[in-house]
Amino acid sequence: MGGRIASQIATRLGHILAGVVVLGYPLHPPGKPGQLRISHLDALSLPVLIVQGSRDSFGTPAELRRWFTKPGMSILEVKGGDHSFRVLKSSQRSQAEVYSEIQDKIRDWIVEQIKAGASGT
Repeated sequence: MGGRIASQIATRLGHILAGVVVLGYPLHPPGKPGQLRISHLDALSLPVLIVQGSRDSFGTPAELRRWFTKPGMSILEVKGGDHSFRVLKSSQRSQAEVYSEIQDKIRDWIVEQIKAGASGT
């Protein structure tokens, strides 16, 4: 629910935010892809980075890409990750490596937003 709430708050406070990072967007309840949670997305008008596991039962990155299409909206797919980015034990990466990669990508995205804001683009 945190990712959904964060994006809803961003629709109201977008004028004072540089962007929003969402860790696992709950596009729909697990097993109910017809119950979309997207009503506020049209009002979202700032850069967004969504970190989403490829096995997320609340919506896969492929499902999200249909709704998060505005310029500045990015989806970082965590290969093999669930809603909490946990990967299967059979994964080629340790859980610590997965979390470290996510942190690095978020940091890089934030730096990009700062640079874009400083240059006015």
